[in-house]
Amino acid sequence: MRVVIARVHENVFAGDALSLSVPTTSGNVVILPNHEPYVATLKQGTVTVVDTAGSHSYGVEGGVLEVSNNQATVLL
Repeated sequence: MRVVIARVHENVFAGDALSLSVPTTSGNVVILPNHEPYVATLKQGTVTVVDTAGSHSYGVEGGVLEVSNNQATVLL
């Protein structure tokens, strides 16, 4: 699945991923390829992307997650 993590004027991560873990306001969520459409608000914590090169972690203060059409977008 395609994952994009972005801040205003900056792409933090953009690439293909095997999984994405995010801290939502209703609990931690793991997004896998072909996940159903999903929207959530994020709370403070760590977003983790796993791709073929390994695991990449990013601290977040909050944001929004949107998943659709085998793409996950995290706006910080």
